[in-house]
Amino acid sequence: MRLSRLMGLMERDGIDAYIISQKSSIYYYVESTGGAFLLVNPDEPLLLTPKVDYTISLEQAKGCKVFPYTRDRVLEIIERELEKVNPKVVGFDDLPIEIYVGLKERFKEIEFRHTSGIIWEMRKIKDHREEELMRRAGELASIGMGAILENLREGVREFELAAEAAHSMMMGGAEGLAFPISIASGPRSAYPHAGVTDREIRRGDLVTVDLGATYKGYKSDITRTFIVGRATREQAEIYEAVLQAKEAAMKEIREGARGRDLDRIARDIISDRGYAEYFVHSLGHGVGLDIHEPPTLSETSEDALTRGNVVTCEPGIYIPGRGGVRIEDTVLLGGGGAERLTRFAERMGEICV
Repeated sequence: MRLSRLMGLMERDGIDAYIISQKSSIYYYVESTGGAFLLVNPDEPLLLTPKVDYTISLEQAKGCKVFPYTRDRVLEIIERELEKVNPKVVGFDDLPIEIYVGLKERFKEIEFRHTSGIIWEMRKIKDHREEELMRRAGELASIGMGAILENLREGVREFELAAEAAHSMMMGGAEGLAFPISIASGPRSAYPHAGVTDREIRRGDLVTVDLGATYKGYKSDITRTFIVGRATREQAEIYEAVLQAKEAAMKEIREGARGRDLDRIARDIISDRGYAEYFVHSLGHGVGLDIHEPPTLSETSEDALTRGNVVTCEPGIYIPGRGGVRIEDTVLLGGGGAERLTRFAERMGEICV
């Protein structure tokens, strides 16, 4: 069904054949984790897979032929398949440069068009099955955050907290992490992408935790900022500014809402509190088989939300040397409006430990 829809979009855009090499898109169309190139044409789609993944690709792939290749023959095989359909325009999403150059040399009369728009036109709108898988991914991420709260205390190290969260999500049924867990404590909470270190948590720390689970290929993304002990006036002020910005933007996540407008709602609140220069990233991004995908919620976004979109809502304030706060949920725009797929305490009284 998805391949048929893709071929319809290809016909609409004047594309005779399409080469997909992005792993998540190959999985989206044929449900195989092992393929390297999916050649889509009106005859019969062909999945090219390294020999080491041939058996699993045969078992998994749906709606296409599967053919094993060796690295020295991949161009020859693609050339042979393209010659069968004699295309004038070949679309592609993310070809390795050596494959692109090799094809351009072999087919001087063919237009090779880098266009992933038709892929994302489909992928950014989740169907009912995808929504269910993402709900479960969201539940698993919330379990991970629960493990953080349960184990967070003075003296515990960042990597120990990350291990507890990963263990709890995997025991709950996660295939793996959606991305490397980030535990940013104390001054390190001013780093939006902090990773994990052996730093010991101290009383008075802000601790920003960013994690997500993968379930049947689909991702989730949640961030919470905890306070170890009693919050200072500045910590409380920053936290409330971020929470108010998030709540205001969440209320406006609806059909037709523009990404840039949602970003502005959150950014204006943070700016009004005097922290404009410390909100250093966009409000959010799409989530699905990839942790970052369309649509985007940013100052320059041209995207308008539609039913089936899944996005993050994650304003933050980061003050170098002092610390930072981010609060994030993964949100589905469904028939009933915005639905949080990640659910965990976010009021200040609930996250002080």
